[in-house]
Amino acid sequence: MASNALNPFFSGINIPDKYFCDRVSETKSILETLENGSNIVMKSPRRIGKSSLIKHIFSQKEVKKKYNTFFVDVFGTKSMDDFTREFGREFMRSSSAKRLSGRKGLLRMMQNPYAQINVSPDGALSGFRVGLDGGVSPVVSLPKIMETLEKSRKPNIVAFDEFQTIQEYPEKAAAILRGYIQQMNNTRFIFAGSSRHMLNRMFEQYNEPFYHSSSSFNLGLISVDAYVQYCREMFELFRKQIDSEAVSFVYELFSGITYDMQKVMHETFFLTRRKGIATISTVKDALAEILSSYDQDFRAAFDQLQNQREKNLLVYVALQGQASGLTSAATLKRFNLDNASAVQNALKHLCSDESNLLVKFGKASYKLNDKFFELWIADQYGILESKYNAALSQFKGDPE
Repeated sequence: MASNALNPFFSGINIPDKYFCDRVSETKSILETLENGSNIVMKSPRRIGKSSLIKHIFSQKEVKKKYNTFFVDVFGTKSMDDFTREFGREFMRSSSAKRLSGRKGLLRMMQNPYAQINVSPDGALSGFRVGLDGGVSPVVSLPKIMETLEKSRKPNIVAFDEFQTIQEYPEKAAAILRGYIQQMNNTRFIFAGSSRHMLNRMFEQYNEPFYHSSSSFNLGLISVDAYVQYCREMFELFRKQIDSEAVSFVYELFSGITYDMQKVMHETFFLTRRKGIATISTVKDALAEILSSYDQDFRAAFDQLQNQREKNLLVYVALQGQASGLTSAATLKRFNLDNASAVQNALKHLCSDESNLLVKFGKASYKLNDKFFELWIADQYGILESKYNAALSQFKGDPE
C-alpha cells in the first residue's frame, strides 16, 4: 500500500500534499503574484477549496523555506477585539512566531503573561507553556503583531479567511487594518472570502479603504476531467478502481462543489473492497449511507421551521433544485404559498443567518444551501431517483 492513510479523500482544510486535488496552475499563479510584491484578494464560492488551497500553498517546501506563514480564520468574529484575538492566537501558536521572537520575545509581546514549567518526577523538563494570568488564551496587540512581522528576517504571508466578515464589525475595521497594512513591506496578505459582492465592494469601490490595494484572484471549480483523474489515481493508490462515469455522476450531482464531492468519495472509497471497482451503484449506496446519517438532523431542521408556508417553500425549492418566480400567481396557487408578501417574508427568514437553509443567487433565484438536505427532501417525497437520473443525463449529454 502506498500510504498509511486509511482513506485518501479528505474534507477538511489540512490535506496532505499527496492527496491534494489539482490546483497546480492556481498555486503557481498565486505564488508568482505574492513574490511579485502584491497582496491578493481571493474570491470563491463556499466549499470549493479556497481554505485548503491556501493551506496547500503554505505547505510547499519552497514556501516554508522562504516565508513565515499565518492562516487566520475570521469567520464568526464580531469585532476588532475578536479579530485581534484570533490573529494573536494564530500568531502565538505558529512555529513561525517562535522563530520570530523566541520564548522570551513571546512573553514580552503578551499582556499579563505567565509561564508554566512542568517537571517530571525524575527532575527532567517535560513541558513549557505561556499564557495569560488565569490560564486564558494569550492576548497580543495588533500593533505588536504587525511590528514583529515587519522586523522578521524572513518575509511573511498572512492569509485572512472569510475576510469580508470585518464589514459587519461595529468599528471601521477596514480603515483600521488598511492603516497598518499599507505601511508594511515585509508581509504579503491574502484576503480570502466567499462573498464576491462584499469583496468587490471592499476592493473595487473608490471610497473604500482597500480600493485597488490587491490583485484579484477568482478561484473557480476544479474541472470534471481533473477530478475524474484525481479520483482514479487515489483509488489506484490503494489497489482499488472507480469508473469514470461514477465520478462524473458525483460531479454533476453536486455541481462541482469540492467539499460535497469529497464526502461522497470518502464513503464510496470505504464501501469499495480491495481490488474492487466502484460504480454508480456504489456511489448511490454511499449517498444512502450519508443521507441516513443525517436523517435526525434534517428532520429536526425541517420540524423547527416557523410555519407550513416555510416548509412548502423549502420543499418546492428542493424538488426543483433551483427555483425562481416564487411569487408568481401560478406558483403561489400550486404550492399553497398564500400571497407574495408572505412568501417574501418566508424567503427572508430561510436565507437569514439564523436559518441559513436557502441561498439566493441572481436576482430572484434560490437553492438549498446544503445539497445533502436537498437530496434528503427529494428522498422523502419519492423523487431521489429522478435527481440521480437528471445528473446522469447531464454528464452523458442526454436531453432531460
